[in-house]
Amino acid sequence: MDKLIDGRGRIRYGLYDEAVEHINYLDYALQTPMGFTVPKLLRRVMANQFHFAGIIGPEIMVGMAVVDLKFVTNGFLYVYDRTSQALIETKKLALPGANVSIRPTPRSPQSIFDAPDLKIELMGGSVKARAGDIEIDVALESAIPPLRLCTRAGYRGWVYMEKTTPINLSGRVSCRGRTIDVSSPAYRGLMDWTTGYMRRDTYWNWAATATTLPDGRSLGLNLSCGVNETSFTENAFWIDGSLTKVDMSDFVFNSCNLYEPWRITSADRKVDLTFYPETHRGESVNALFIKSKFTQLMGVFSGRLRTEAGESIEIKTCPGWAEDHYAKW
Repeated sequence: MDKLIDGRGRIRYGLYDEAVEHINYLDYALQTPMGFTVPKLLRRVMANQFHFAGIIGPEIMVGMAVVDLKFVTNGFLYVYDRTSQALIETKKLALPGANVSIRPTPRSPQSIFDAPDLKIELMGGSVKARAGDIEIDVALESAIPPLRLCTRAGYRGWVYMEKTTPINLSGRVSCRGRTIDVSSPAYRGLMDWTTGYMRRDTYWNWAATATTLPDGRSLGLNLSCGVNETSFTENAFWIDGSLTKVDMSDFVFNSCNLYEPWRITSADRKVDLTFYPETHRGESVNALFIKSKFTQLMGVFSGRLRTEAGESIEIKTCPGWAEDHYAKW
């Protein structure tokens, strides 16, 4: 379909089988809770966007993102050495401008963060980034369609997202004089592309992976709790490209010590996992209009997944992410 918002300013909630070319968020008839129409100028600055890409394999994990909150923009890039458990990271806050952009075209994405000490370019067919002694040049190839979903957010808002996992890769990551071939099947990738009029005060937990199982099949997993679950959920996993949709998920963890194991399950019993954190990256932003407390942990999953066909998949020390995030924007 060409546009998300129809000619009358309306939106259809739920899962989308077909690709959406353009998220025309300015055409949405956004109203305040009391029924006043929000002017287009304010609609422009109230829409939030972010684009995250991850790479996972036996030696390293890589994460990078472009975040556009209109009042402030953010980019980060890190490489986690799974053997030494060293985390090499660069992050930067910037004012809105021409050097930071997320094009509202999820089928052909283009997200740019261009600062003197951090450059990120996330495209539909490639990921490139450079910061200090980190350099990434990876081509993406995925025959698996993303999970496309639009849900209500708060009283009048909405969130549209595309979760793509796993993605086949070919390319390299260079870090501190070492170059690693991150081609599939040893390495897999994932992407999270999200935009919309999100709840002003929100939080979420998230878990994800993209990997190759011991039997050679690919695995992609995306689970969340606390956001994007109004009538529909973004919870799903893929075994060799075959989708299993998952019901509501539950994250049980010690908020005072995030390094204790996390228990992640689903109401339909298709997911029963334990996540064991190894390291994390985090940041706290306390600006005039924006607040964010963000912790993204890297570690391994163990447990079981049950597919739509009833197959039980045993998961052992599978690398991936878990996240705890509070935001006010």
